[in-house]
Amino acid sequence: MSTVQQVLSIADRQGMQQAASARIANNFQDFLKLLTTQLQNQDPTAPLDTNQFTQQLVMFAQVEQQLATNSNLENLIRLQGTAQLTALTPLIGRTVEVDGSALPLQRGEAAGTYTLSGPTSETMITITNAAGRVVRTARGETTAGTHGFFWDGRDNSGSRLPDGVYTLTVTGQTGTSTTKVSTTIYGRVTGAERGADGAIKLRLGDITVPSDRIRSVMPDS
Repeated sequence: MSTVQQVLSIADRQGMQQAASARIANNFQDFLKLLTTQLQNQDPTAPLDTNQFTQQLVMFAQVEQQLATNSNLENLIRLQGTAQLTALTPLIGRTVEVDGSALPLQRGEAAGTYTLSGPTSETMITITNAAGRVVRTARGETTAGTHGFFWDGRDNSGSRLPDGVYTLTVTGQTGTSTTKVSTTIYGRVTGAERGADGAIKLRLGDITVPSDRIRSVMPDS
């Protein structure tokens, strides 16, 4: 969803909330007028049942209070999201490590890590492009632990590839068993945004990741 669509979505919700509050207020005023008129014109020998009116008054008041509470909570959530977004501003331009396999190629370079829970007989690093085509393969470390890797942005034939989003897959072979290995990626933060779901996210070039997936922040070079 684009930024404009997000703004319109928020505006629609606010408009619905305001419209609901206005309807409650108008209905409440109409109810009071009707009650006053009936009380003024009631038969003194057969007075109206005021208990029913009282219950309806209480119901209107409760609904009105709930609408006001919901509105205040939404405002608090928006303010908290704005504070979180502002807090991420110093990360722009910094390199961060995040969990995941979406690999951003930025300025012709990409890097990440993979963790082997145990030794393997063979470890294969595979990078695919957005179309799902394998563009680069390489052998990785086989000892248990966390290992880093660096990609120079070239395919298997040595041609330089354009910056963009690629997918990193690391598999470990042990005997006849093949397992997929957990990975992290490094990327330079180019922006921050609040998604349509309210989640605060970081932009690493052409990919967007939730801020809670940050594993580490690299020092300024």
